[in-house]
Amino acid sequence: MEFGHLSKLPSINPFAPVRLIPVHIPKPWGQEIWFTGMEARGESQVMVGDTHVPLSVYLADNPALLAKHEPVLLLKVLDPKPEPVLGDLYFEVHEEKQEVYVVTHVDPSVWPDGVGGIRLGMNQDVRKTYPDAHTFRTAYLDSVKRYEKIRRDIDERGAKVPAEVEAAARAAMDQFAAIQPLTVGDVVKVPTWTPHSLLHGVRVVEFQTPTYERFIISFAQQVQTQNHWDSDRAIAQMHIDAPVPEVFEQVSPGIERVARFDNCNVWRVDLAIAAPLILPQHIPYAVCMALSDDVATADVTLRAEQASFVPHAALPKTTLAGTGKLLIAAPRL
Repeated sequence: MEFGHLSKLPSINPFAPVRLIPVHIPKPWGQEIWFTGMEARGESQVMVGDTHVPLSVYLADNPALLAKHEPVLLLKVLDPKPEPVLGDLYFEVHEEKQEVYVVTHVDPSVWPDGVGGIRLGMNQDVRKTYPDAHTFRTAYLDSVKRYEKIRRDIDERGAKVPAEVEAAARAAMDQFAAIQPLTVGDVVKVPTWTPHSLLHGVRVVEFQTPTYERFIISFAQQVQTQNHWDSDRAIAQMHIDAPVPEVFEQVSPGIERVARFDNCNVWRVDLAIAAPLILPQHIPYAVCMALSDDVATADVTLRAEQASFVPHAALPKTTLAGTGKLLIAAPRL
């Protein structure tokens, strides 16, 4: 990606945090918002003075002082459309990839009580109506296959399927999945082989292991990332027991470790309890995202869903203050 408007690189201070400027990547169900993305589809930026500087250019200025020569983790937000069905993500499982979602926004136009949701795991009440696990899986696969045929008739053959027929088949399939309610600040851990699909109008920060495989069980639109569904294998191997509620590690008062991956760990921080907070000095850098207003990383003040980058050289002088809540992500945090 070219940034020809930068006629002269502004002076970069590695001893001060910077605001992250996101780039928006379209998806069939909405968009991804990358705060630290650097690839051909788009690149995030940082605010240096009053200038937007590409993140790669910023990091290349002084790799030792800015990130201790380490790659910067991907901080991204999943932002589904607010419309039901159109804004629901793939119902899918992962064999190796593990994900953690942290809710940043619930659209009040579709969730007026502030409680959104995610399809997570299988509906245990429906499961009890079948004599055993094999029968349950078979019935679910049959319902998915029926809906997939309708979906392909519509998307690939242009068939005029009555809306009520499509909706009834989709409802019959969706009843097998459980829906977990979500509010701002909630954390959802998605283990391997656990079926999941974020619902419309619910924005989340997604942290994940650096693997990108998926098996798509179903989708209420035409799948654009591949030419097939993976229903047979996914349903045969997916977990059908209810997910175990997560218990998070208490780091100190007001601080919980909500994710632990090889490439990064994530803290959820309540500054009303934890402030003033000095970040650990051994980490190579920190990426911070506000979950509510009144969050300050040194001189960079954040409102809800804004983010900052704290360079390694800035760690000793960066105090986190305010009364809001935020996420902090970093290697070895």
